[in-house]
Amino acid sequence: MTLITVPCAVCGGSAFDRVYTATISDPDSDPAPYFSSSRLRAGYLPIVRCRECGLMMTNPRDDDATLARVYAGLEDKVYAAEDDNRRRTAHEHLSLVRTFRPPPGRLLDVGCATGMFVCAAREAGWEAAGLDASAWAVAYARQRCPGAKFVSALLEEAAFPADSFNVITLWDVMEHVRSPAETLQTVRRWLATDGWLFLNLPNADSGIAKLMGKRWVLLLREHLWYFSPPPMARLLRQNGFELIRTRPNFVRFSAVNIAGRLAQYPNWLGGLSRSVAGAEVLKRLALRFPMGEMNVVARKVRD
Repeated sequence: MTLITVPCAVCGGSAFDRVYTATISDPDSDPAPYFSSSRLRAGYLPIVRCRECGLMMTNPRDDDATLARVYAGLEDKVYAAEDDNRRRTAHEHLSLVRTFRPPPGRLLDVGCATGMFVCAAREAGWEAAGLDASAWAVAYARQRCPGAKFVSALLEEAAFPADSFNVITLWDVMEHVRSPAETLQTVRRWLATDGWLFLNLPNADSGIAKLMGKRWVLLLREHLWYFSPPPMARLLRQNGFELIRTRPNFVRFSAVNIAGRLAQYPNWLGGLSRSVAGAEVLKRLALRFPMGEMNVVARKVRD
């Protein structure tokens, strides 16, 4: 693994203020245990804020080759174990999409994971496809939804024709990509005229994020970027999109999943969570709550 220093993804700035000091004590160790829902460790590299536009980001961060290797090799069995909650979340996301662009039409889910949203979209009348870097996730998705097209590749490696889709979704994706601007430029090419883009991602300016501080960051998987509405709006505008709406996103997890994440804290809260993480009742209890994330709705601007 090699750490690299990168400019701000929104304004290109190189002046930053430190927000959180790294909790990963050995930055040369394998980063894979810090990624995905089934991560083995909770931690982060230095997190800074751009002095010019306010974007929060991990800097320095893992180099591109390391990130590609980690994402391609992810096998996230904890993710698959949350199927019931993720099915409900998929229908909530579909409701958001339908508000602005109802089916029928062609839809691509970037970062499709095990295919839950693609399946729900097909059932709702979409011609839906999925893209994910994880070969394990795509194999799982193909078993779940054999009639859909799934592609196992990094976004920059995928080769969808221009104007292929009416809607593209990126649920829990933008915070992980090496270049948000290049990602937006790519999906914009794939979108038809007046196509729609839907995302959800961390909102560093949310009340929950500010209240929890470091604990909020630890609840998340290790991210490269921590957006808030103003930098997100600027990034969209710079890359050919019009921001239509942002709103808080409510996540849905089993209590045992939440306890498992909290158990990684090296304090009394972690100790308490470890003592109850295996309780059978927690597996049956589902919680829906704000975790400092936002949904973003944007529309492709005509050339």
